This record gives sequence, structure tokens and C-alpha cells, in this order.
Amino acid sequence: MAIRNIRNDLRLVSIPHSCHSLFFSDTPPSSSATPLPSPPRLSSYLLFSFGCSALCSPKHPFAPSSTFRSNIHNGHSRFNPNLHFNTRLYFCTRTYTPYWGRPLATSEQVAQIIALIREDGDDLGCKLNSMNVSLSDASVVDIFQILASERVSALQFFDWLKGSDPDICCDSDLGSLFVNNCGLLGNYEAMVPVLRGFSLKGVFLGVKAFGFLLDLGLDKASSIECVKKIMAVFNEVGGVYQSCGVQLLIEMFGLSGSFEIAEFVIRAAGRKVKNYHVLMKIMCKRGDCKRVGDLVKEMERSGIDVNASTYNLLLSCLCKSGKIDEAWQVLEAMEKNYGLTDVHSFDILINTFCKRHQFDLVLKLLDKMTLKGIEPSILTHAAVIKSYFESGKYEEAHEYVIGSADKLSYSSNANYSLLATLHLKNGNVLLASKVLSEMMDKGLKPNFSAYKKIRIHLEKKGEKDLSMELSRRYLSLIEK
Repeated sequence: MAIRNIRNDLRLVSIPHSCHSLFFSDTPPSSSATPLPSPPRLSSYLLFSFGCSALCSPKHPFAPSSTFRSNIHNGHSRFNPNLHFNTRLYFCTRTYTPYWGRPLATSEQVAQIIALIREDGDDLGCKLNSMNVSLSDASVVDIFQILASERVSALQFFDWLKGSDPDICCDSDLGSLFVNNCGLLGNYEAMVPVLRGFSLKGVFLGVKAFGFLLDLGLDKASSIECVKKIMAVFNEVGGVYQSCGVQLLIEMFGLSGSFEIAEFVIRAAGRKVKNYHVLMKIMCKRGDCKRVGDLVKEMERSGIDVNASTYNLLLSCLCKSGKIDEAWQVLEAMEKNYGLTDVHSFDILINTFCKRHQFDLVLKLLDKMTLKGIEPSILTHAAVIKSYFESGKYEEAHEYVIGSADKLSYSSNANYSLLATLHLKNGNVLLASKVLSEMMDKGLKPNFSAYKKIRIHLEKKGEKDLSMELSRRYLSLIEK
């Protein structure tokens, strides 16, 4: 609610051309400055909203949320005229309506508005207009939350807000509250135009809008019926909701433990691989290897084109759960039956064996990668080097780094720099310096931060000649 928040604090002061120099000045306005004229009450008058200061963060008007909250005291907004707002980076024009010039509603008037909404009369708009007040964003949120808790429709209230303040339809927080209200009352048709408007702007409301599917506390059969209806809404709205909406439902039900409902959503949406992966990632975080394995088998039975990412998720889950033998069997099956192993498949197992300091298995997998022409990632190289160091195998770590350089690995610079940094952390600055010299002999440029730290430590130890020599060689590499 970024724009509404700013409005509540500043009441969106209109800025005539004569005042532009005041707001674009690099110096704060003086306390004796001539006060700004009151805005004329024209429906098409342009208003100016502020951004890019410590108080007004530069949020896009369609941003899903804002960290800038209303500054309300005793029902009125407060504005310090001596605050300096830097407006050069971001601004937008807003359409002035009479609603924006009204005083903010007090807590008693907000309670009165809620009572009028409960009555659900056809003349709600007229009654609200006759009160001649506007609502802060906090008051609007409170109203929607109360209506949701009491299962009272917010449809007429939302329509009045759109008419009173047209730009409010840009706010995703308010849209989420409205859609959630519709869902609690089973009014799916009213969601469509609101969601379609946000879809056209590329804005996705997220779980706050569809949390009603959990809040209703329905049994399995009733939940499935509601899911069918919301998926029909997604299909009618199209755009971002037709694709991301399904994944949001899967994630929402998966995280809540409603796995059968999540699986129903996957099947209803056409058993797409990406949707299976959403649920599998949740199961991996829970360490539920059996359910992940069952999902993989279901995909295979259904004739879905399972890819390497699918098996990698299973591999990751098995490794995190300590089921190493099963993970190794999955890797072999991936190679033999599907030919789907990739760099990530090997990385998962190598990182697991590094944590266990099982270097014989690490080397076996590295040999497999070499035969397949697969280069380990930088993170995997780092895991191997660090694991050697943790085990006190410094010479093996050195040989590993030399081997990667001999193979012209793209990560050779990073490997040597890491080795030097680890020696430095062990307190051996001379050995760290020697590693840097060795890599520069091969034409490899050290990581600057590693080079700088080692030079500083050399100078602290009184090794100024070594420090200068290191600097000379480093500079000669840069100049090439």
C-alpha cells in the first residue's frame, strides 16, 4: 500500500508549477517558507507522490507491499513541513478526487462504517459518502479483517472504495484481502475481474489471497470442490494465474501437510513435471524420502518425461537423510537406464561424501565425471579442498588443486585462491604466499581479496621483500 501510505501522511499535497523549485531543491525548505496553496477541487487535478528518501522508499505503485506505514495520531495525519524529501529519482502523478480531501475517519466512524456494511443495504455507497470521511490504509485492513472473521461480504465496500479512490485497485494487499473475503463466502465469480486486472499488470497476489482454502477447515471432499472452483477461476483469468496459481496451491497445501489435496491439484492441472517438482522440494525439506520416491514412481507410471532434475531431487533427499547406499543406487540407475546424470547429480553425492570425509568415494565420482567430460562446479571443487583441509590432508588438497589446473579447469584461479586463503587461516602466511606464487607461475591471477590479505600479513610479519615481490608479479599479470 505504498501510495496510500504516502497519501495518509502527506494528504498528497498538490504542487503547482510555482512550487517545483521548493521540492526539487537540494536544501531543506525554511520554516518561514510561504505555505503551499490548498489544492483546487478538480477531479482531474494531478497530484505528486514522493519517493527516494529515508521515509518514503522508492517502491513501484504496483509493489506487493510497503514498509512505510501511516503516521496517524488521534485520527489525523501528521506532516512535518521541515522534512526534506529527495524527489529526483522517482515520482508519479495521481488523479485527484474529492475523497482525498476528506478528513480521516476516527475509530468511532470506522466502527460505524463496519455496522453499515453488515446491514448490506443497497444504498451503502450513499451512506458512506454522506459521512464525508476517508480511510487510512490501516483502517481499511482492519475493516477487511473484521468482515472476514464475521463472514460478511466486502463486495459493496470494495466497489465503493474503487469509486472513491480509483488508484486503490493497484494495491495488491487490498486485492488479496478482497479475494480472500470472496473465497470465504464462496463468491468465486467476484474474484475474476479483480484477478484479471492484476494479471494484466503482471502482479500476482500470492498466498494471502487464497489462504481461505486452508482457513475454511474443510474435509478432503469439500476442499477438492473448492480447489476445482479456484482452478476454474485461474483458467478464466489466464495469464500469470493460470501457471503460477496452480504451483501456489500445490505449495500451500504441501506446506500445510495436505499432501493428498496437493497431489489432486497436480493431477487436475495435467501432471506437469514442474508441478511435481514443487511438491517434491517441499518433501525434500521435510526429509520425506518415501513420498518423494513415490512421486517419482507415479511420474514414471504416468508416462511423464522425467528429467535429471526430478532424480536429483530424490538424490538430494536421500543424501540429506543419510541414505547413501540408496542414493548411490539411484545415481547408477540414472546412468544405466536413463542416461540422465548431469553435473548436479554428481555434485550432490560428492558434497555428501566430502562432509563424511569419504575421499575414496569422492575420487571415484570425480573419475566418473572425467570420463563423461563433466566439469565439477566451483562449489564442488571448494567442498573437496575444504574437506581435505578439515582432515589435515594439506598435501592432498595441494595435489587436487594442481590437478584441476593441469586439466585447465575454469575454476583453477578460485581453487588456488581458496587453498592460499585456507593456509592463511591456519596461520601459515609463508605457505599461502608460496601458493600464490605457484599459481602466478602458471599465468593464473589470484583472487584480489586473497592477494590483499596475504600481502598485509606478510608486511605484519616483516616480510616486506616477499610482499613487494608478490605485488610486482600480481601487477604484471593485470597489465597483460
